[in-house]
Amino acid sequence: MLRRRLLLANACLSALGTSAAYAQPALGDLYFPRRFLPLPKPDNPQPMRVVYAHNPRIERAPPELLANVLARSAEMAQAHFGLNLQFASIDERPIHTLFAGLNTDFWSKTKALTYHFKNGTGDRKRLVETTAKNLPRNHNALSAQIAFAKPHLLSNTAPTNALTFAQALIDTQLARYAGWTQLQALDGKPLLDDSPLHEYLGWISAPLLAAWPFEVVITNQLLASVEYQENSVHSALRGGVSAGLTMQSPASRHATVSVLSLFPMLSQDPTIRALRGDAAGQSTDAVEAAAALLTHEIGHQLLHLGHPFGQSACIMSPPELLRFSQWTRQLNAQACQVGNSPENTAGVVRFVEPKKLP
Repeated sequence: MLRRRLLLANACLSALGTSAAYAQPALGDLYFPRRFLPLPKPDNPQPMRVVYAHNPRIERAPPELLANVLARSAEMAQAHFGLNLQFASIDERPIHTLFAGLNTDFWSKTKALTYHFKNGTGDRKRLVETTAKNLPRNHNALSAQIAFAKPHLLSNTAPTNALTFAQALIDTQLARYAGWTQLQALDGKPLLDDSPLHEYLGWISAPLLAAWPFEVVITNQLLASVEYQENSVHSALRGGVSAGLTMQSPASRHATVSVLSLFPMLSQDPTIRALRGDAAGQSTDAVEAAAALLTHEIGHQLLHLGHPFGQSACIMSPPELLRFSQWTRQLNAQACQVGNSPENTAGVVRFVEPKKLP
């Protein structure tokens, strides 16, 4: 999902975008020229190269599930986008190998843009202000964003403008993120450790520091964090959880790479289940949910589509919370053709052309 790509000024990155290096070049011009990626030409697409990035601290995703997700995603891409997708054989890699270039010095600078929850040094006022400032980048009217979020807010603040909406979002984000800090990995230690593996900024930085010669990454890793820059509405509602990302990757075929986290679909944690809407004994179809999310990210990658919030028929409208079953049941390719709204128009998202960092 378009979880915006931030100004990593201190980390020597420029405006990145989940799908979204939305054009805000600033202090990162040393590494990012003010040029934007052209739309890919998927007429005769080569197979998209796929990596499964495994974290041994978390239960393994079943191989048959991965194959089924790719097959179903190809069907969805044809139905929703008219794309004839092919996927190469899955290449499994230990997750830490994808972060090989993320050295300590670079990461320490990048962390300055992260809200530090564990040690109590996070600056809530700054988080609210930067979130309010970034709301216009969603390519949606503020009223549409508030309507999308309002049923899921955990706040006494009634959102009426950008600032009060940001306050309500941050109340919700921090309350739910507190739950993720209590999760344990298979080794009995906190799932959200001190590594960059669960950090949004880690995933944004890694493809720029170590060549990622593939277009799709599927992982069992939970992606959950809170940042001062480019905080997005849908991830804030989930407590900082990202189920999918699309970001710059100089070594990939289209200079972008899409990431799918299976943790939100497969975890049996009660809080995750509640956000999925599974609390009443229902179960989420993990293949359908994962395939739809991967297709959503490929819409960002190959068509540079945005987020038509609230248009439930559109696969590019993010799922509310983690309610994947509700989301997939409403998808209707005939009722939502590419180009039916400004946000769902090819090229609306502008990726800054990336360069591999030194």
